[in-house]
Formats: sequence, structure tokens, C-alpha cells
Amino acid sequence: MLADCVNEVFVPQGVVDELNEYKLPVLIKPCRLSEIGAAYVRGALGRLHQGELEAIVLTQELAADFVVLDDLLARRKAQSLGINVIGTIGMLLLMEKRGSLNAEQTWEKIRQLTELHNMYLSPQLLQHLKAQLLDIH
Repeated sequence: MLADCVNEVFVPQGVVDELNEYKLPVLIKPCRLSEIGAAYVRGALGRLHQGELEAIVLTQELAADFVVLDDLLARRKAQSLGINVIGTIGMLLLMEKRGSLNAEQTWEKIRQLTELHNMYLSPQLLQHLKAQLLDIH
């Protein structure tokens, strides 16, 4: 089953379940953990949520280049395991750099994350990102 997830942008099934009715973009594929990975997650639930643990375990199982995590405890856990971590904002900036989003689209997604979905970014970071993306000084 894991072979189906190689060379794809993946999200663990636990994260898909947390998203409820939200439809994933076509480039993101749901992927289940191995039985051993799922057993580990069930036993490790506590300070980290199921989706975070599944993302970390699936990253290890697939030997993925990095995992996308925003929660500080989850980021620290992944880093302690030698996993490269990128956050949502870093992922958006990477997509802009690679041409998947233009600067205005990237800024709009950051604005929506902070204003509509209550993602906290410091005012200084927001101003820096806006200036960087929209070339405002």
C-alpha cells in the first residue's frame, strides 16, 4: 500500500479525516500508514494529535524529503527524529518560488490563513511577507 504513495504529495488519512468535508487539491493524495505505523500512532497519542503523529510516521515510512507541520511540539518531535520540517507559510513561499502560485495568490492565502482561519503570525512577519511578495516598502 505504501508503494502507491511514493513520488506523490501525500497527506496521512488521519489528517484527511480531521478536514471533514474539505476537498483536497488533486495534487495531494491521501495515504494510509502501514499497520506497524498505525499501531505506533495509537500508542503514542497524547501531547501530539493523531494527524501530526501520522504525518511524522508516514514521512519516515516513505523516506520523504520533509513534512509540513505548524505545531511547535510536532515540529520539535519531527526534528528530533532527523526529519526536515517546513510549515504552511514555508510551503506557500516554496509554491510561489516554483511558480505554482503567483505572489498575489500567495499573499491572499497567507491573509486568509491569518484573518479567516486564525493562524497567528506576528505583525512584523506579516509585514515582511507582504513586502517580500508584493514588493511594498
